[in-house]
Amino acid sequence: MILNERQYGITKTKIKEFEQAKAKLSNSPVPENRNEQLRQKAHLDTLNNQLEVFRREIKEYEELKKGDIKSLKLDSFEQLPEALIKARIIRGWTQAQLADILQVKQQQVQRDETNKYANASFTKLLGIQKALNLEVKEELIFK
Repeated sequence: MILNERQYGITKTKIKEFEQAKAKLSNSPVPENRNEQLRQKAHLDTLNNQLEVFRREIKEYEELKKGDIKSLKLDSFEQLPEALIKARIIRGWTQAQLADILQVKQQQVQRDETNKYANASFTKLLGIQKALNLEVKEELIFK
């Protein structure tokens, strides 16, 4: 998941690099050795798969940045951290802006988001939810 404009720029650069590597590999002669042919195909498949991941991340970030999304559906409580990150992006806030509102350093928000709030307390998650002015509706289902 792309968390900020810096990562967005890096990912766009990586797409160009991977496309160039793919073009170079695609235009190289087909090896005569069967093992080398398989290795070349595996390398090309790897490049294609990574390009797909990069493009999907770029598309998701651009959609979030548009801010047209009115709600995010969570299938489980475990999705809350990523939803908070997406909500910040949808709101059009930078990590620095969220840090200012929370009265913490930007690096703290960067660390928290990079780790998907793995070490964040419930109180911290509630503070972020309130700062982003989000209404969270979750249903408990007894199985």
